[in-house]
Amino acid sequence: MGILERLMQVPTLGKFTLERLKTNAFVSFQIPLEKALENQTHKLNRKFQRMEKTDIGKKLGIHKESNIPEIPYTDYAFYEPFFNSPSPSSFMYPLEEYAKIQTSGTTGKSKTFLIPRKAMRKALRETALPVIFALFHDGKKITMEYGDTFYLNLGPAPYLSGSMFNMGSKEKRAPFLKLVPNINLSYKEKVDYFILNCKKIDAAWIMASSLVTQVIPAVKESIQLKGLILMDDLVAKAYKEEIIKFTGVSPKTCFASTETVSPTIPSVKHSMGFIFDPRRGVFEFKPMGKDKSEEEPVGLQEVEVGKVYRLIYTDLIGEITRYDTANSFRCIAKGDEIIQTDFPVFEYHSRLDSIIAIMNFTRIGEDELLEAFRRIGLQITDFTTKLRTEGGHEYLYLYVEPTGKNSNSNEDLAKEIHQYLYSSNPDYKMLADSFAYIPIKLELLPKKTFANYLETRNGAFPKVCRIGISDDEFERLMSLKLCK
Repeated sequence: MGILERLMQVPTLGKFTLERLKTNAFVSFQIPLEKALENQTHKLNRKFQRMEKTDIGKKLGIHKESNIPEIPYTDYAFYEPFFNSPSPSSFMYPLEEYAKIQTSGTTGKSKTFLIPRKAMRKALRETALPVIFALFHDGKKITMEYGDTFYLNLGPAPYLSGSMFNMGSKEKRAPFLKLVPNINLSYKEKVDYFILNCKKIDAAWIMASSLVTQVIPAVKESIQLKGLILMDDLVAKAYKEEIIKFTGVSPKTCFASTETVSPTIPSVKHSMGFIFDPRRGVFEFKPMGKDKSEEEPVGLQEVEVGKVYRLIYTDLIGEITRYDTANSFRCIAKGDEIIQTDFPVFEYHSRLDSIIAIMNFTRIGEDELLEAFRRIGLQITDFTTKLRTEGGHEYLYLYVEPTGKNSNSNEDLAKEIHQYLYSSNPDYKMLADSFAYIPIKLELLPKKTFANYLETRNGAFPKVCRIGISDDEFERLMSLKLCK
């Protein structure tokens, strides 16, 4: 335990320091956005100076005077050989200064990243505290008090969240807060801990799926939390009113991934919205929508409210540069007046590398299916897909959990989705006309199917794999669809 952490365990000093920190909780987000972006320049130049001497930097054509637009986009396939067979000449820092982080693979294959521990430590020092203060904010003030109990249901190392937890608090303690439970407990044991101790918990980082399928039915009566972060955002939105009634607070969220580490803080004003931290990296946003694929990306200062963007990420410390995250985000606001920032606020939209081809005629993406549901008025908790061959034709099966009762039959909903795709996707129209059939089939799943499924998932940030789900994961999902 470091000197600062030891000092913060002294109640008098800890309480005094906490109050001072609360006064300046969001100061890094309260400077003008333009100034925050200017502050990135020196860090980026220093990174490029280091990278130009490495194998990764040379392959990207990086030199100390490089500008971001000159560098090609990258994805995991670019870094995979370096991560799987690391060589000292490939990286900016000695290999022992990297943490090996794993992702959970709903498509059947997990990925391994090498993340500089320095980047993880800076995220803990700079971004984690504003995350906690936003978590404890009730819209008027930060309600966190010295000694509050913070429940964290995190995946253990080598997943990112567990690795960062171990790095941030080797004694399983944190300044100002009591962290529970032991991270090495099993998932079920952590949920059981919450059920047994929920009235002693002040704030929680937990899955919405765990709340609605296990905690609320077991506890029955409402509790009172000061703050709540839920990472499975679609489930959280679908059951938001039920969650608020049980916990007494409006849920918040943030976006994180292995490649971006921890780049956001929750918005206080906009429930389930989040704000990117320019100290973590350079965020470029490629506009989405028809005829937008070739548009140049824009910066944080140029995004427009209501528009959907594909995120391109450049870490300011690690090797990851112009990384196509294949995630899209919708800008929902310019600023959050409660925390006094003009930084834009986003919500998660969809995965963009999730594409499925039907009969090699048409390619349909996750975002296109989400739009189809929206257009026909089908509100969903989540969905997944499977491609099946029947009678010589390929069919795209949609497995959808609606948020409420639906009067239309599965066949009628499938026809409505078909009609939307038929009118908006020329290749899909050609497929349907050429083979004279409706390629869409749909099954509505019972309430809480996806919540039951998500609580079985490992990893730091479990999500439903909507396209490309592995057979094993699909069978697991289907086995849970009748669970109460």
